[in-house]
Amino acid sequence: MIELEHLATLAAVRRTGSVGGAAAELGYTPSAVSQQVKRLERRVGGPVLERVGRGVMLTELGRHLVDEGGDILARLERLESGLGRVTGGPVAGGVRLVAFSTAVRGLLAPALRTLAVDEPDLTVTLVERDPHEAIDLVAAGGADAALVHNWGDLPLPFPEHVEVVTLGVDTADVLVHRDHPLAGAAGATALDLVADDWVCAPEGSVCHGWLTHMFDLHGARPRIRHWSWEFASHVGLVAEGVCVSLVPRLGREQLPASVVAVPLTDPVPTRRVMMTWRRSMAPSPAIARVREELARVGAERLTPA
Repeated sequence: MIELEHLATLAAVRRTGSVGGAAAELGYTPSAVSQQVKRLERRVGGPVLERVGRGVMLTELGRHLVDEGGDILARLERLESGLGRVTGGPVAGGVRLVAFSTAVRGLLAPALRTLAVDEPDLTVTLVERDPHEAIDLVAAGGADAALVHNWGDLPLPFPEHVEVVTLGVDTADVLVHRDHPLAGAAGATALDLVADDWVCAPEGSVCHGWLTHMFDLHGARPRIRHWSWEFASHVGLVAEGVCVSLVPRLGREQLPASVVAVPLTDPVPTRRVMMTWRRSMAPSPAIARVREELARVGAERLTPA
């Protein structure tokens, strides 16, 4: 009989594209992953991996095993997730969580502090990723849950086999230098900033999508001169009068004296902050406890949806 552990390992190789990537995701050594793959190949009577450049890809046999075994692994995950709820013991186990940067600072940091005290048998590991990548990781099994966000009416592609709950709504302001003409304004629109240079997260990110969408609504385009993932870098550039930036309030550190936050209107830049997990993980008391704590922190730091 095919061992489920070997099937799960092969699925991890497919997700990550390499034996080393699967080892890092599963907490094994690359040698251990290779040995599991070899035992699986002996069991099924043929190769399940083939080398492609520096990586590997699944053979037709390997793809068949992962595709047909996906439902089995999901059912096993659902079974294991519900054990703690049935036994009624303390919340225990591990949760692999993925989150965007401002959620790490504004929501997860205080939540993890509380969980470490209240749930000593629960281990939460964190990886920072942009929402699109975070959803892909959860959907494919590379993470157990994720914190994601979408700006305004721009949708996120949630697969059918994941569940989503909204934690609250965050708002962003445009940051300008104190000598900027809008520094003392009660509010501004995208058109008021059409001649300004901007710093923005890279193309393809949720934040870039919203900034360009905000200008599109007025038939204009932002003049993006600089690109950076880190909002701290945005603040540093604005502090020197180099550009302006759209920065959310969640997780935003105290601004230097040379930087002023100006509210934006038409439209107001709001984003919905959500937690998502695979439906097969829904029975897990660990997922439920993490969700509960994040909801508590979100109630303090976010606006109700």
